[in-house]
Amino acid sequence: MDQNLAQGASQNLEQTHILSPQHLQALKALQAPVMELSGSFADVLAENPLITTEDDEAEYGDEVPEQDAEADYEDGQEPRLDDAPVESMDENRLDYDEELARILEGDDDWASVRQEDGGDAPDSEAEKRREYMFNSVAQEVSLQEILMEQLSTEDCAPGVRRAAEEVIGNIDDDGFFRSVPAEIAQAVPCPLETAEAALRLVQTFDPPGIGARDLTECLLIQLERAGKKTARMTEFVTRHLDDLEHNRLPKIAKDMGVTVQDVKDMADELRRTCDPRPAASIAQSRTEYCPVEVTVERSGDEYTVRPNRENEPRFLIPNRYMKMLDDPLTDKETRDYILKNLKSLMDIRKALADRESTIVRIARIIADQQHDFFDKGPEHLRPMTMRDVADRLGLHETTVSRAIANKYMATPAGTFKFRDFFTGGYQNTDGEDVSSSAVKEYIREAVKNENPAHPLSDQKIAEDLKKKGLDVARRTVAKYREELGIPSSQGRKQYT
Repeated sequence: MDQNLAQGASQNLEQTHILSPQHLQALKALQAPVMELSGSFADVLAENPLITTEDDEAEYGDEVPEQDAEADYEDGQEPRLDDAPVESMDENRLDYDEELARILEGDDDWASVRQEDGGDAPDSEAEKRREYMFNSVAQEVSLQEILMEQLSTEDCAPGVRRAAEEVIGNIDDDGFFRSVPAEIAQAVPCPLETAEAALRLVQTFDPPGIGARDLTECLLIQLERAGKKTARMTEFVTRHLDDLEHNRLPKIAKDMGVTVQDVKDMADELRRTCDPRPAASIAQSRTEYCPVEVTVERSGDEYTVRPNRENEPRFLIPNRYMKMLDDPLTDKETRDYILKNLKSLMDIRKALADRESTIVRIARIIADQQHDFFDKGPEHLRPMTMRDVADRLGLHETTVSRAIANKYMATPAGTFKFRDFFTGGYQNTDGEDVSSSAVKEYIREAVKNENPAHPLSDQKIAEDLKKKGLDVARRTVAKYREELGIPSSQGRKQYT
């Protein structure tokens, strides 16, 4: 045999892992928060229009085309009459019955996939609470909408109004103008003077400080609106914000020729009068609804986990289509189509059941591990990693990560993200596990109870932790302190 031919005929074997569409769908459902579950099945529902939800079912009503003489039929097919001869029964009916039984095998709640025609979904307290939740969540109003409403009441030239609209479109969520008048003038287009006039107009809107180009301008606008823009406050804001941020009060006092107490008074006045993020209050006022996946409840000396299904979508096939499977006069093509949709529905139900099972199993491990946290508070949170949970459940670590992403649980100690319970930790000299969250809680309490005139340094906190049996490095203390949003000891120092 020719050597080149032999080489060309050689084969390479490679092992690859290809996920089935059902597996990919299950992973997508596992990662989705409960309020986004319907969206995770959007592709499946688009391909299978017979599948609907309880919310969508109201749109269907009883408007199902009747197979009567007035219906349109393809390929010139004659309409089937109710008194058609029995001989027209599909000869493969037994095959369809076997296929239907195979699809439904193992389903514990067959009735729940059928939606009765013309009737409302079963009334229940859970459904009422779910409806109330959706009706209670206020429609969010954006900052731009609030500013545009104020602009609509202004009596200004059309050119200024158009430029002001462009200015509003360039204001970020904190309320700052993130462009320059020259760019506004080019975008509209309009003269530079018109763009500058538009910016000044927007800066008169509420909340005070809106439309400022930087923090200094933001504070000066607010001081002027409050009638507190004196020459000394203007100098304080214009020249000494950096020193104030780093708590260098003696330096400010020396530069301005005033006492440290005068500087403290000016700083207090600034805090009372001004907001460094003028639009933040609008964002904070928006309702954020965090539906819980599970509820952890105390039962004697133990904690139990109960899945919360109130917000979980229910996928159904209207009963009128299921009746068509029982009808001996239904043609083969229609039967095949309904069975295909029914198989997709069972895949969705299995994905939802697997999702709930995984989340509940993880929650049970958390409940078993964190008794002290629920009973005594956050400083008693025990260290736990996703790998620990994955090993105990026989899952991959990435599966655990997907399952806890953006998920919440209700507990006797409050509502928490699943991720809040996953943290590294330390072992003290007594051999007890202490989580990094518990160390952070100690740092928080230590700073809270320190002498403001002599705040604790990171090194001193590290030494105090070591006395408690926890060997935490100074740089780790500094890292945890910054994560908690606590300034350095210099920044916390209070001058008398």
